[in-house]
Amino acid sequence: MKIIMRMLCLLAILCAAGLVFTQMRDGEKPAIEDIESGAEEFVDQMKDMYEEYGSAAVAQADEKLNDVVGQADEKLGEVVEQADEAIGEAVESAVEGAKEGFLESMKESIGSFFRDITSGENEN
Repeated sequence: MKIIMRMLCLLAILCAAGLVFTQMRDGEKPAIEDIESGAEEFVDQMKDMYEEYGSAAVAQADEKLNDVVGQADEKLGEVVEQADEAIGEAVESAVEGAKEGFLESMKESIGSFFRDITSGENEN
């Protein structure tokens, strides 16, 4: 977009300079009114060109931006999916470890309880 604007400004300067040079070459002094009317006509042409090419550039940029946003959204979805899967596996592993630890602790407690009972009977 900036490139188009720079090109249009350069074109405006060149046209104004060309108009002055043409009048000077013909032996006429450039009249302010002539330059002003030529500049107004050129500005109108510039506006038309800007609307035509500028809107096309904006539409093209918008399309590319939509493509990039779509791709980023897709990648983000994949990352979220992978993170969700990893969290699920971690929770599942933690639950399994807690369950095994609880069962092992219960086995030890029961075994200790019966050892204490049987050792207490042997002492009597």
